[in-house]
Amino acid sequence: MSSSEILKELNIAYQGMFYPMETDHMGHANVRYYSRAFNEAAYFTFTTAGITPSYMRKNNRGMAAVTENFEYKREIMPGDLIQIRTCLINFTSKSLHVWGVMTDSCTEEICAINDQVCVSLDTQTRKSVPWPNDIFIRGQSLVRDKPSI
Repeated sequence: MSSSEILKELNIAYQGMFYPMETDHMGHANVRYYSRAFNEAAYFTFTTAGITPSYMRKNNRGMAAVTENFEYKREIMPGDLIQIRTCLINFTSKSLHVWGVMTDSCTEEICAINDQVCVSLDTQTRKSVPWPNDIFIRGQSLVRDKPSI
């Protein structure tokens, strides 16, 4: 199975156009852009397990990234249309591991890969807390092997 076929099995968690205002001094995507785009994709992915904005607001819960890694594969230039597809590759009683791939929507080239481990956080005590049982069960059901691309 090709990389593009493998990626099509994953959730589309972010789509957009890369704008000139997000370039660095060399004219391509700055690190802040990658971080923002993958962060937005991760939050969309959280919702697939029931970790929604309303759940977080009603229960004084939040998410905190504890590790994050980027692998840059190809420059992104202003006007490029990008897409991020994600999956959960681990879901424990207090944390989750989301993995994502950014591609050029027109060429299907891989531009960047990101993986991050996030914890469930009580926003008042600022400490990690376990997921409610329904979220834990749903999250566990969504875990898959990290794709080989």
